[in-house]
Amino acid sequence: MTEKTLQNTLYVYIDESGSITKTNISNNRYFVIAMVFTDDPVTIRRLFKKKISKMMKKNDKYKDMIRMKKEIKGSDISETTKKEVYKHILEHGAEKLELGLIVLDNEYTTDKFIENHARSFNYMIQTYLDSYFRNHSKFMKGYGKIELIIDEQNIATGAEYELCGYLNQQLTLKNPICDLFEVTYTDSKNEKLVQLSDFVANSFYRNIEKRNQESKETIGMWLNTLCNRDIFDFSESRDIALNL
Repeated sequence: MTEKTLQNTLYVYIDESGSITKTNISNNRYFVIAMVFTDDPVTIRRLFKKKISKMMKKNDKYKDMIRMKKEIKGSDISETTKKEVYKHILEHGAEKLELGLIVLDNEYTTDKFIENHARSFNYMIQTYLDSYFRNHSKFMKGYGKIELIIDEQNIATGAEYELCGYLNQQLTLKNPICDLFEVTYTDSKNEKLVQLSDFVANSFYRNIEKRNQESKETIGMWLNTLCNRDIFDFSESRDIALNL
């Protein structure tokens, strides 16, 4: 590994909301993957932790969540509550991050696609990096290291190295987007920025799937940091629209 690679590391924190499914499509139409890209995770993590600590001081129910679950899940809190978290992070750290959003419309999925959740999840990540990140990201350099930190629920038994191996084979040699990929799977309880990606994934899921009115404001807060100022629509008709 070269010194240049070591000195240029981009971290990507990834979580999801919804399901890849053909069951009850009317209530499970969309699947959302949120990716928080940052070259300064220390700063973004500190900003997130500060607001979570304030939430706990203001309301005992958040203390109870932390005590029982070791984290606060995005689905457990309102968009109004998330608004204060997002505002603090974006006011003080927007230039240090970028948001990537993949949205899948299950109406267009095939039986083969939903057969293996982890494989389909990996395929969507690979496609996003090879096309959307390559062509639109402010962090695209063509060198350095990209380290993906993914909530461990998105991995199938025995598949720990599939995504890492594929990315290093396909995206670091001819026409590379970086010199090296590393992929780590972690329990979201142990990584605040995976928790942040869970918050964001849930906000966009509420907006697209549930047409939640409060989410109009929270996802609107992210538009300026959203790669290409748009979602990556992983659907056949490319007709997914945000509810703004």
